[in-house]
Amino acid sequence: MNIFPVLSPEHNFDDHPENATRIPAILAALNDLPASSSFLLHAKRSNFPSATDAQLATVHDPDYVAALREVMSRAPAYIDHAPTYITPQSFDCAAGAAGAALAAVESAISNNQSPISFALIRPPGHHAPPGQAMGFCLFNNIALAARHAQSLGQPKVMIVDFDVHHGNGTQDCFYDDSSVLFISTHQAGIYPLTGHEEETGAGAGDGYTVNIPLPAGAGDAAFRHIYEDLLLPAADRFQPNILLVSAGYDAHWRDPLASLQLSCTGYHLMAGLLADIARKHCGGKLVFVLEGGYDLPALSHGVVNTILGVLGQPPADPLGPPRHPEPDIRALLARLKARHGLS
Repeated sequence: MNIFPVLSPEHNFDDHPENATRIPAILAALNDLPASSSFLLHAKRSNFPSATDAQLATVHDPDYVAALREVMSRAPAYIDHAPTYITPQSFDCAAGAAGAALAAVESAISNNQSPISFALIRPPGHHAPPGQAMGFCLFNNIALAARHAQSLGQPKVMIVDFDVHHGNGTQDCFYDDSSVLFISTHQAGIYPLTGHEEETGAGAGDGYTVNIPLPAGAGDAAFRHIYEDLLLPAADRFQPNILLVSAGYDAHWRDPLASLQLSCTGYHLMAGLLADIARKHCGGKLVFVLEGGYDLPALSHGVVNTILGVLGQPPADPLGPPRHPEPDIRALLARLKARHGLS
């Protein structure tokens, strides 16, 4: 696995949940991996260019890109009620993060021996639609990665978003596009108040958006059933050329911004199943792109267990399981299977 880190220390408000401590915490946890696991990680890559304006324009309105660059002169400031902040260096940091996502895609496509990559980047991206900043996000890194993959000969892209918040920006980018299958698991009824079951795509993209809004308290058992009963058959039907993952770790039971109950062991399970999909359909091509996650132990150990799951190593969960029983999601699964013809 190749790791593409972008720390973006200049993009930072100390008292904001999305701050500059996040990537160093992850890298420290990766450095603590035992030798039996760490030898499977390739050297961290840092020699990749920032995304160009032309690359950003494959997803984002050029007028938005120009306006975002111009507003840097007024930083530091908040530019979205989420709140999304900027510092004078935020545009460059966001372009650098997007560039790492593109480089991770290139690595997965070109490296037959190691077609798995993880872009450990910030600021995150999945809330940003084509024409604005939103939800801590400036550029939609995963959407840019999808278009880049298509430009490199991977026409059918599957995106799985396991952040606790709905990836509304990513959905907006591909809602009428049948070349991208977008599947989002998220807590129902929280920010950004989108991602309802009925949102399934439009026009040519009808049926290519699968939203799985979960009740508070859903955790490892719910995600196992979702992946086995919905994700795997959806992938079998779509047969993607590459699998991209919006990897948010705020669905962990410790995270302060939401109320799902995944454990690190749950992230390990999901990662193994995603790797199975990639091996079955994509020649192993699998790219993770970091999104949310605001409790540093849950974030760092969640990423570690994602990597262990992909690499077929045993889980390592020092944080343990959640404290509360999970809700029954069988009725939700039945509705979604019927709605998407997966029953």
